[in-house]
Amino acid sequence: MSRAAALLERQAEALDAACDIPFVRQVTEGTLADEALARYLLVEEAFVLTASRVLGRVVWESPTWDELLPHARSLTNLVTDQRDYFAGLRGRHPVDPADVDGVLSRGAVLADVVLAQVADGGRAAAVVGMYAAETMYARWCTAAAAVDVPRDPDLQAWVQLHAEPAFLGQVDALRDDVDRIGPEVPDADLDRWYSAVLDAEAQFHAVAVG
Repeated sequence: MSRAAALLERQAEALDAACDIPFVRQVTEGTLADEALARYLLVEEAFVLTASRVLGRVVWESPTWDELLPHARSLTNLVTDQRDYFAGLRGRHPVDPADVDGVLSRGAVLADVVLAQVADGGRAAAVVGMYAAETMYARWCTAAAAVDVPRDPDLQAWVQLHAEPAFLGQVDALRDDVDRIGPEVPDADLDRWYSAVLDAEAQFHAVAVG
């Protein structure tokens, strides 16, 4: 069994729980409140910057074209398609200006965990942390996209973005990179990094739904 497959097997319960948080259930059922969507978009745009920084670190430390190119493509997606998505909807889902700083402060939990892990564990921690975040999104967005319920068009576009081949290919690239992590990095580290990001994801999305 590959390292990524074994990691997912060990973390199956944690991944199931992360994909069953209130935010995910509400998006899937089409019951997410407008105020929750606004808070989510605010903190998610902030995290896209963090994800871009993390993938930049991965690109910097990729010693071959085979290792570098998939992450460079993912980084390009973040700084073009995803950044354009947020720029295009700016102003349509406003958060009360009095609440913005507080929402962003609470939502920083995910960035704080990811950046701390990268600072401590380097490229391997960056890859595993992003793999945790993206396997979660690939699973719940693919499931949600298959449920035909009314959703805000901007939310539907975001869900669909994470259920399409381009994004799923990025998840596969992270999987392949996890498989390449050498034995000098023990499974315990992979488990610690993966589970910590899933825990932070739950806290992060709770900011939206309150």
